[in-house]
Amino acid sequence: MLFSSVSNCYVFKSRLQEYAQKVGLSTPVYETIKEGPSHEPSFRSTVIINDVRYDSLPGFFNRKAAEQSAAEVALMQLANTGKMNECISQPVVNLLSHIRMGWKLYMLSF
Repeated sequence: MLFSSVSNCYVFKSRLQEYAQKVGLSTPVYETIKEGPSHEPSFRSTVIINDVRYDSLPGFFNRKAAEQSAAEVALMQLANTGKMNECISQPVVNLLSHIRMGWKLYMLSF
């Protein structure tokens, strides 16, 4: 499958939940908004953890990807602020770079 590497990086929601459990925070809550016409919807999501909101990047084509983006943003911001320690079991990889790489391969196959 052409996008097999992309499916391997859908771990951000799991890693964020793992982090929340290990440090005693409540379960992350996701709010997802569907925008645009029904034949071409666009999704964006927000994850709320410890009463802090983390917004996804805009323009995803499905809810799952938008939620993964919000979780990735939360993990990156928590890591940058020093609030996250070594409690996450696997390294976080950049979902968007994997998607872009997959799209590039797809575009080259035309």
